[in-house]
Amino acid sequence: MSSHDSSSGAPPVQVSRLRRIMQRIWWLHSFFALGFGVVVMAFARKGLAHADKVLIALGASWMLIFIAFRFIVGPANRKTDERIVKKGVRLVTNYVIKQMYQQMFFFLVPLYASSAMWSLDSPNWWIVPLLLLCAVLSTMDLVFDNFIMEHRVIAAGMYGLCMFSVLNLLLPLSLHVPHFVALMVAAVITPAGVALLSYPLKSVFSSRGIALVSLCTVILAAGCFTGRQFVPAAPMAMPAGGIGHGNPGAYECVPGPLRETTSDRLDGLRCVSEISEPGGINDDIVHVWVHQGEELARVSPSLMGQCRGNVFRSKLSSATMPADPTGRWSCRIETEEGQLVGLRSFRVKAPAAQVTLSPEVLRDAAVDASPQE
Repeated sequence: MSSHDSSSGAPPVQVSRLRRIMQRIWWLHSFFALGFGVVVMAFARKGLAHADKVLIALGASWMLIFIAFRFIVGPANRKTDERIVKKGVRLVTNYVIKQMYQQMFFFLVPLYASSAMWSLDSPNWWIVPLLLLCAVLSTMDLVFDNFIMEHRVIAAGMYGLCMFSVLNLLLPLSLHVPHFVALMVAAVITPAGVALLSYPLKSVFSSRGIALVSLCTVILAAGCFTGRQFVPAAPMAMPAGGIGHGNPGAYECVPGPLRETTSDRLDGLRCVSEISEPGGINDDIVHVWVHQGEELARVSPSLMGQCRGNVFRSKLSSATMPADPTGRWSCRIETEEGQLVGLRSFRVKAPAAQVTLSPEVLRDAAVDASPQE
């Protein structure tokens, strides 16, 4: 039966004019928040020059979000007979949480984007569009208030992704631990943090709750251990890199791009990578030479002291060269524990056939080409 049927006895639900105006204002605020997030993304990389201040701000933000969601905003703290003061506190707290979400997600996106390899040969770019999606959703006030914060599973998943990404990024910056250690610590802490944030303490510390948290921790830790190449070693990045062959130039640092060469020009084959990381590099860098999908060598590159920045170079020895070098080649730049930092690919083809003509053939060709009387 239609809600407008007079026999139902209930008047049709109408949205007040003030409510419509407030909804429009919130949507306008969403566009403002989205624009502000774009500004944060534009300056996030430069902001890491002040990493210590950023870390303090982010740490305080996370503490505020945890306490607010746990004791004020979360659905478990809602009551039907709530007073207007508590509703006001909830509104203000919810607004602050949204700003923190926006700050952190938009802060994370460019850092992970610069560390990810945007190539079909690389599997570690998936987290960037997911973070960007969460960043955009965090600016949509009506969606965030009325949908995300009202569904515990979605809110917990969004918080878990952000918490995991922040830990994976900040631990190398703050404690200067290797990226693989930070990855595993983030995997172990995130399930417990999400459970304590999103669910009642009684259910979390019950036998069933402890078993579920332990199971999720084991699954996430095992996934990160075996799939470490799927997670960028943020904020480590490779702004420049190249493949060189032949004699290097007198002042060469990073050679120009090489996409194709022939098998008779592989002397002096070398891989060069420039690595950047705010706060200093915490991992040993490895160059992995791959031919036709088969690993040929894992080489510890040497630091080129004459070059500005952290420029590493490795050379492939002739003894490692395959009998038939034609095909697809790549130099994978990884941390010592196997997280992908950069990738340079090129193709080797067979040299063009050179035909040697006999003197008799050349003489006959010259006669045929002479003008006829």
